[in-house]
Amino acid sequence: MTANNLPEKAATYLQKLCRDIPSRRVGSAGNRAATDFFAGVVASFGFEVETSAFDCVDWRQAGVDLRVGDRPFQAFPSPYSLGCDVRAPLVVVATVAELEAAEIADRVVLLRGGIAAHQVMPKNFPFYNPEEHQHIIRLLETGRPRAIIAATTRDVDTVGSLYRFPSSRTAISTSPRST
Repeated sequence: MTANNLPEKAATYLQKLCRDIPSRRVGSAGNRAATDFFAGVVASFGFEVETSAFDCVDWRQAGVDLRVGDRPFQAFPSPYSLGCDVRAPLVVVATVAELEAAEIADRVVLLRGGIAAHQVMPKNFPFYNPEEHQHIIRLLETGRPRAIIAATTRDVDTVGSLYRFPSSRTAISTSPRST
C-alpha cells in the first residue's frame, strides 16, 4: 500500500465496517464479521493476529411498557437486559454519592443526571472498564434493586454517532431476579 492510496483504502475499510456491517454490538454476528474482517486486513499486512473469544449473548429487544400507576412513559430497553414485570417503590438517584446512601433493595432505581450522563461499561468488559463504572455496578448489585431505569442522553464520545438509543430517552435494565 502506498501513501497515495491510503485515503481510498481507508474509505473502503470504513464502508465495510460502517455500511456493510452496520450493527457490530458485542456478541452479534456483525461483531464477529467486523472482527474477522479487521483480522484479515491486518494479517494481509504481514502482522500476526490473535483474537480472543469470550461468551456473550446477542440481544434483540421486544419493546418496553413503562408505567407509573396508569401513566405511560416512552422508554427503550437497554442492550442485554432481561425481561421483567416489576411493581416496586421508586428511588431516584442522580449521583454516585446518592446511590451509596440510598436504600435500593427491592426498589426500582431511576438513574438520572450525572450518574446517567455516560454509558457505564459492561461488567468485566475486557477492553475498557474504569474503576468508577465498576463501583457503580458493585453498588447496584449489592443493593439488589428489582429493576434499574436510566434516563440517559446521547454520548457520542463513548459510543459513537451510531448510538442505538435516541437522545434524552429512558433505558430499562433489570436484575436477574426481577420477575
